[in-house]
Amino acid sequence: MRKAPVLMALVFLLMVPLASAAGVTYYPDREAFQAFLSSDSTYTVVPGNDTWARAWAYYVDEKLYTIKAHGNDTLVLVGNVYNNRLIASLWNQTGLPANASLLPSIVVLNNTVLITGSEDNIYLTERAFEGLWNPPRSSAIAFLSLTFGMMLAFLALLSRDDSHAGRFYALAASLFMLWYLTAERPKFTHGFLAQLLSALEFTAGSPPDSPISAIMGAVFTVVPPIEENVVFIHWLLILVIMSFSFYLAPKRSRELGFLVFGLTFVAPMFRNGFSEINGATLGLAGFIIALAIVSNVTFSPEKWKALLQTGVLSIFTLLAIAINPYLVLMPVAFVLTFPKRYLRNYAYLLMTGAGVFLLYTAFGLSLNIPSSLPPSAVSYAKNFLMNSSLALTTGVYALWNRKKGITMRGTTAFLLLMTVIYTPLALFAPSLFPYCFVLLSALAVRLLHGLTPRA
Repeated sequence: MRKAPVLMALVFLLMVPLASAAGVTYYPDREAFQAFLSSDSTYTVVPGNDTWARAWAYYVDEKLYTIKAHGNDTLVLVGNVYNNRLIASLWNQTGLPANASLLPSIVVLNNTVLITGSEDNIYLTERAFEGLWNPPRSSAIAFLSLTFGMMLAFLALLSRDDSHAGRFYALAASLFMLWYLTAERPKFTHGFLAQLLSALEFTAGSPPDSPISAIMGAVFTVVPPIEENVVFIHWLLILVIMSFSFYLAPKRSRELGFLVFGLTFVAPMFRNGFSEINGATLGLAGFIIALAIVSNVTFSPEKWKALLQTGVLSIFTLLAIAINPYLVLMPVAFVLTFPKRYLRNYAYLLMTGAGVFLLYTAFGLSLNIPSSLPPSAVSYAKNFLMNSSLALTTGVYALWNRKKGITMRGTTAFLLLMTVIYTPLALFAPSLFPYCFVLLSALAVRLLHGLTPRA
């Protein structure tokens, strides 16, 4: 990927007066680019010939369209001197070597803005638009409609019986809204920006390099790939996680879902995972939906209906595995703790196994488990124990006062086995800790519910 020219460009840039911030270089300075953004000039985006340049031009075009109109006042060129002939024709005006266009930079000339870089780094120019937040009216309306629609749907579902589940869900929804209104806007991680470019390349016709890039690329064919929309989707996924946590509680005591929600979200270590956008929220949403299906669906004795239910469970299991491959043991834990329905279990293993094989074939998923504990394992263990202390205390209390042992069949056994498997594994793969918070909270509440005398 032109590594040598990039290194040469770095040497040249040490000798020229450029302003640089957040990995992006500005010429003549950042104020010139801000003046372009603040002006009422129209613009036209012209990409380079490579797929990645056309893909990033799609992002730039949609981002600028939130504040400007299309027109001929300013040309916005995306690419570098090697794939965009207009950039090549104007580059001499900068006084920089041609290889400098391989670095992420914003160059402002007369009535022209150059957004340059290579396939390895052009996504860093997103940082130049970080302060630009102007959600399109259609996006804001869609977000608010989906948010309140989801809240009303879950409120109606949880209010159907005589329990207080609906009232507790209304309280949880209120906390969600307060959190949204007071929290800082989540930032894109460096890794997510690379996935964003890959997703945009997918929309432009290239194969994606990861499952999340494929999912994002499919979404971006109908939704503009701007930060505003990604952040809105991020918050909707958090609402999904919060809402389905009520379905991890026992059916007859659905109001205990508020405890599952509380024990999980009370942990700063868990909430901090939502302060950045890195794709993990999508996997966690798929995981908690799969857990909710396991906890609530009574699989039909009718083969076709049971097959459909199993297919839905497999889809959300595969979504979780696609984002975090370590969850591949989830179907095994399910079969071990729900052993009686042989046809359903075989179908679940077959569907999920086929899906994992396809994911491996397409993306080369790997677990990369280190052979020894990483140096950060002790620190992670301390933080996890501190942050999960309420759930651990609840679980220990329930076990201490339990009059009989746990039958290793059913939902409680499934959650216990998953917790036993993934909590130690999280020391090797810290990306599993958010899943462990959910498992431990759901398990603690179910153990606590087991102490309640039944009429």
